[in-house]
Amino acid sequence: MATQVQVSRIDVLSRPKPIPPGHIEDRRSVYWIDRAPPTVGPDGTTKCRMNKHQLSLVKVKDLHPEYLGDRPTPIWAVSLGALGAKPRPRLDVLCRPKALPADYQPKRSVYSTVPESAKRFEATGRLEQLAAPKMYGELKIKNDTEWDWGEWRSEIPPAAMKATATPRVETLAEAKRWHPEFLANRTVQWAVSDNAKTSIATIRLQQLSRPKSRGGNDDYDPYKVPRPALLAQASSRISELSTPIPRKVRQKKIV
Repeated sequence: MATQVQVSRIDVLSRPKPIPPGHIEDRRSVYWIDRAPPTVGPDGTTKCRMNKHQLSLVKVKDLHPEYLGDRPTPIWAVSLGALGAKPRPRLDVLCRPKALPADYQPKRSVYSTVPESAKRFEATGRLEQLAAPKMYGELKIKNDTEWDWGEWRSEIPPAAMKATATPRVETLAEAKRWHPEFLANRTVQWAVSDNAKTSIATIRLQQLSRPKSRGGNDDYDPYKVPRPALLAQASSRISELSTPIPRKVRQKKIV
């Protein structure tokens, strides 16, 4: 009777996974080949043989029958007849340079040339008067203080300073009165009256200001909408107010 050999669980898990019977091994290259690739010969080189199509592609492209190649040199050979030819009168006229117009003036030089007469010219008294800078009078301010617009000396005549305004001018100079119902802006800090400081809240006010008492077992969710609010229906007036204005309603574009 054969004895059974006990194999541990670790030995079973360490065995490689068996290959299925119909398994096909992956290709070694991503390129499909219909024949075995060439191998290195006895002399250490790989010998390849090209087919007819590859030999035709390797050949140099034939030139066009009417193709004329570039001239071997940029110097043209001039014939003896062309060297001894004499131009016709019409050719002499055409080869002359174009004449400039009668009013043509060449470009002036960047540097101006001052004539000798201008160098010896003496300015007249009127020209010197016009060339002199304008002289401004001293500002009418106090010299012993800093600059300020209010320190200018007054140019109002004494008679105007002693003048008396007429009743009409005084009436026009009066400030415009406020409207009887005008209310000025309230100050940022409001003054609390003594009655408000000493007032005592009523029992009803204390009941309304007291927060709702809930027990420890109440599972209160402040974000949960009550069921009556979910089943509520808006009145006809609320539906009318929530309806948009017809002139502002636009149909949705369907592409």
